[in-house]
Amino acid sequence: MSTSVSTPNALSELKALSKIIQGSIDSIEASLMSKSMEFPSPYTPMSLESEAPRMQPEVDRACAVIVSAAYQLINSVRSPRQTIVAVGTQYFLATSLGIATEANVAEALREAGPKGAHVNEIARASNIDPSKLARVLRVLATNHIFVEVAPDVFTHNRISSCLDTGKSVKDILANPDDKHVGTLGIAAGIGHSTDEAAKAAAYLQDVLLDPKTAKSQEPNEIALNLAFRMNLPIWEWFEQKGNEHRKVRFSLAMEGSRQVSPLNAILDGFDWKNLKQDALVVDVGGGLGAQSMTLAQNYSHLRFVVQDREKIMEDAVQFWDDQLPNALKSQRVVLQVHDFFSPQPVKNASVFLLRNIIHDWSDKYCLQILRNLRDAASQDTRIVIVGSLLSYACDDDSLKGIPGAECPVPPRPLLPNMGHVATPSYYIDMLMMGCHNGKERTPKQIAELMEQTGWKTVRIYRSLGASNAQVIGVPV
Repeated sequence: MSTSVSTPNALSELKALSKIIQGSIDSIEASLMSKSMEFPSPYTPMSLESEAPRMQPEVDRACAVIVSAAYQLINSVRSPRQTIVAVGTQYFLATSLGIATEANVAEALREAGPKGAHVNEIARASNIDPSKLARVLRVLATNHIFVEVAPDVFTHNRISSCLDTGKSVKDILANPDDKHVGTLGIAAGIGHSTDEAAKAAAYLQDVLLDPKTAKSQEPNEIALNLAFRMNLPIWEWFEQKGNEHRKVRFSLAMEGSRQVSPLNAILDGFDWKNLKQDALVVDVGGGLGAQSMTLAQNYSHLRFVVQDREKIMEDAVQFWDDQLPNALKSQRVVLQVHDFFSPQPVKNASVFLLRNIIHDWSDKYCLQILRNLRDAASQDTRIVIVGSLLSYACDDDSLKGIPGAECPVPPRPLLPNMGHVATPSYYIDMLMMGCHNGKERTPKQIAELMEQTGWKTVRIYRSLGASNAQVIGVPV
């Protein structure tokens, strides 16, 4: 495999990127015209219905190409010094977003109406200093989040509307701990990212360069511990007194992240419908059991065991009774308290399902989880690992031995991993490093974990969005 860097003529590359952008716009136009749909305006509030045109597979793909090509074009024409300075100070953009979220700006502007509000009025939603809030909002407006329609007067645009919980400022101020309850979880995710995750990120270089912690795989020897001066893993820390709001916010953020993926994504890929009658699916670390719920509603021949911590299983009872009455009473679904670092009690499973579990842990702990499942598996058991898969920013020949692992090749000169549009997955990888000592993995890294624990990766199914996948394994 060649490791040389291609250096085409600079102007030729600019023209190629411009051509990619224009061609993708033409593709979006043709696709939406054939469906009598309109592309959403950047100046209207976001809703699931208004996003429908963008979520058409061919439109989604074209948008991804445009984002990556445009960002590569920016970095090709902008002074490298300006780029380095912009990247080196970009944490202020995330900080500004966190301040706006906690200051209830989105809710105040919704109540103000389409003409917006002066910063003096907006500041009343949190008692923040108006002049300082104006500077924060101007950073965001300069980056196309909110709009400054007149000096110190701001209003919503499509991006900023995502922060709106839909609740009144009055209700939020009266019950601040319930701000994110009953919402889509987007603002909750921003709160988590710009609070504990951002504070952990500030100490990440200290942890990585300290000989005592540089190579640690322990979940309590990480940047989060330095940031908050404690020695607990994040899950135990969330349970401590004073962190109640963080625990609730994180849970709601995780629930919101599930809604970003297509609702029935779990149905695609693995052949659930051809499992035998009464085949048992064990949802390991399954939380309330949302993935099992989707499967249960679509495949009546399957049975389920949902495993997680005791408190979560207590909450799961109401979830199942509300969504699928009689499932628990008939014992088609069993809720089981289980620590996946302990031996797996279910020995007759057809499938072990793990969604967004492996990325929470370092290799040391992932090996323990997977070994426990392999010890309980029969030769007919399958393992389905659902989560994000990372790609290298270069060509990767190692994928050729794994069916379904390779992604579509983007048009040159875009990076093989699609460049900027893929950055959220890599940022999440850094978040996992700072807050969990976990990581997002490449297909090869997942396959190596499986191989070391008696499993063999036989297939990868990618869903909408190239980083989301199901990794299928069989016992060796």
